[in-house]
Amino acid sequence: MSLLDSYDESKPLIVPGNFCKKGNYAKKCIVTFSNKVVADAIKRYPHEIVARVGTCNGKTPIYLIDFEGEKILLYMSLITAPAAGSNMEEVAYMTGATQFIVFGSCGSLDELATKDKFIIPTESYRGEGYSFYYVPKSDYIEIKNHSKLKAILDEMGLPTVEGKSFTTDALYRETETIIAQRKKEGCICVEMESSALQALCINKGYEFYTFFYISDLVGTKKWQNVCLGKETEKLQQINCFDIALQIAKRI
Repeated sequence: MSLLDSYDESKPLIVPGNFCKKGNYAKKCIVTFSNKVVADAIKRYPHEIVARVGTCNGKTPIYLIDFEGEKILLYMSLITAPAAGSNMEEVAYMTGATQFIVFGSCGSLDELATKDKFIIPTESYRGEGYSFYYVPKSDYIEIKNHSKLKAILDEMGLPTVEGKSFTTDALYRETETIIAQRKKEGCICVEMESSALQALCINKGYEFYTFFYISDLVGTKKWQNVCLGKETEKLQQINCFDIALQIAKRI
């Protein structure tokens, strides 16, 4: 059987309840991939640790933050589709979260279109394996709430661009040919989680809101670093968290 035919609707043999304690703390949850964001957030806002998510590799705290009188969850996700998806499914079980706001960096495939803008993916190319177990096969998956998120960021006066994203499992196999093909199809950025997380959210009935900032340029013959690993990226990440808090207030 092909990977593309992996989706079925029979009962899973392993569920989060096999490993996790069920909880109900808040519906809205912000997801970051940066420990710097978490460190800054818990300095600035009243919080408590309500659970921990992870594996034998280590556990990550799930925080309940008080933002302007509203309780909002926050955790740092593992990177890559299967890790991020498993984290999200377990967090939902342990906290009661059903609305996920996810932000992170991406590589730009179109420097002109994405320069100094937040990227809102409208569709994501399913270049990972995880999503094919959660929804029926297709090349692209629609990011369901992209229009709603665009309206929120427009209301906030933030510069944005919408377009297709390329989700990949293979960071070191973003070849010239593959990138050229994705650009031809209209992709303006590349990242490692969005198609998988949208598939999970469709399967489980969660709401998914995601946006990116540019960390590097991949759409040319030579890879170029914009802010990856630099102090400017830390500031961008914290800025994105503040934006995510405002999104959480509006959804």
